[in-house]
Amino acid sequence: MFCIIDEIWSLRLSNGGSRCDGRVEVYDNGRWGRVQDSAWNINDSNVVCRELGCGSAIFAYNSSRYGESELPVWVNHVHCEGNESQLRNCSTFTLNQTSSDSIGVGVLCSDHLQLRLSGGGSTCAGRVEIYYNGSWGTVCDDSWDLDDANVVCGQLGCGYAVEDKIPGFCGRSKGQIWLDEVRCSGNESYLWNCPSAPWGRHDCSHKEDVTVKCSEHKEMRLVNGGRRCEGRVEVWYNGTWGTVCSEKLYREEAEVICKQLECGPLAYIEYRAWIYGQGSGPIWIDEMKCSSHESALWQCQFDPWGKHNCDHREDAGVSCKELRKKPPSTAVVVCTTLGILLIAEFVALVIIARRQSARRDAELRARGFGFYEAIYEEIDDTLPGNKFSQMDDSISGSIDSMNQIEYYTSDPLGCAHSTSELPEGTSSSVRDLVPDDHDDPESKAIDCPGGQFSTDGGADDLLMLTVAGGDVDIGGESSMIPCFQSLA
Repeated sequence: MFCIIDEIWSLRLSNGGSRCDGRVEVYDNGRWGRVQDSAWNINDSNVVCRELGCGSAIFAYNSSRYGESELPVWVNHVHCEGNESQLRNCSTFTLNQTSSDSIGVGVLCSDHLQLRLSGGGSTCAGRVEIYYNGSWGTVCDDSWDLDDANVVCGQLGCGYAVEDKIPGFCGRSKGQIWLDEVRCSGNESYLWNCPSAPWGRHDCSHKEDVTVKCSEHKEMRLVNGGRRCEGRVEVWYNGTWGTVCSEKLYREEAEVICKQLECGPLAYIEYRAWIYGQGSGPIWIDEMKCSSHESALWQCQFDPWGKHNCDHREDAGVSCKELRKKPPSTAVVVCTTLGILLIAEFVALVIIARRQSARRDAELRARGFGFYEAIYEEIDDTLPGNKFSQMDDSISGSIDSMNQIEYYTSDPLGCAHSTSELPEGTSSSVRDLVPDDHDDPESKAIDCPGGQFSTDGGADDLLMLTVAGGDVDIGGESSMIPCFQSLA
């Protein structure tokens, strides 16, 4: 309790989080009494905050926020303009009234400060957050060290700091960053008593939010069991992991363990380290006695931390049934959400990139690039290599469609010559078209590789000629045609 006292008048805010937050009470005639007013507003609250040196009023409350008081009613029907220096200077101010037609009042002032650790699994671990000026905000880690963390742990009654930053802590805060460049000596009672930049002035983001783990932070886990709800019982205390002695571990104690880990009902207890193995380090808990209604194992009765009369061969193990439910941890939820958002952002970028590419292609086609591509394709189709390929396809198609009589084969040199024999598989209809007295063109000379091909017959008698590597001399005339490489 904090108050302003003189011989006649005293004022305080009680049952709140600090001297600048709580139910309004006055001291008169040697006793504390309460203030009641059905029309209490922000102007009245501003006068109270100013009188107490607590800045300005953020909220005006009725007493339901802070609980009803059993004190007598000393003041009611208050009406302030808001610029008065003391509450007793307000008009229609009445003392020693026992009227019950109004309600108790409360005030939250801007200089009300609170400190907490959030998202770390207990009140003694997590992100450092300060309540100031009506909202929760964080602390930037510029210049932050173990001395600063020790002040936080001491202020919260959490012992001393074992880590000034929690490795792998996931989850960012929103809202204000209240403090930056904090430099504590380690002896301060409150974090805001340490030298720092002015409230709300900083040059960092929530990526640099401070986290702290204190010695009084406690955690539990099951290890070496193959799944989360089965294994050797281990407890984090005083900055290290230790085990639990199974000597007095009965069903009630094991059920508390399963409940604390948010697992299903107890399946069985392992009293020896045969299945889950022996632990190492301290044996933190021995001689337990639980009623099974506790929410955490350290709420049960047991010997002082670290005092025991067993060894690691008696390390306790527990098997609980799995229980499907939402994660126990705010940090897990935040990490999962951030991961999903990153994936969604990546997919959106891919979609945008594809749409932009399609839009560019459409613009190029609109500018005529599609027309030029068609021209390039037509030119490519008329190149010599392609022409011969098309010619070969055309000739083959003609043979099939017109039932050509003569069949040409290639000799080992790659030249083609005619034969009256038809290949196997030729239909009888084709054979019937060939007369028995049909004469093949008579070849007078074949000197294909680099030479000439002469014949007495006319060129009209040949249905197809394919030779390689020279010229062709047809008849007795000096008609010379190229001798092309066989395409067969």
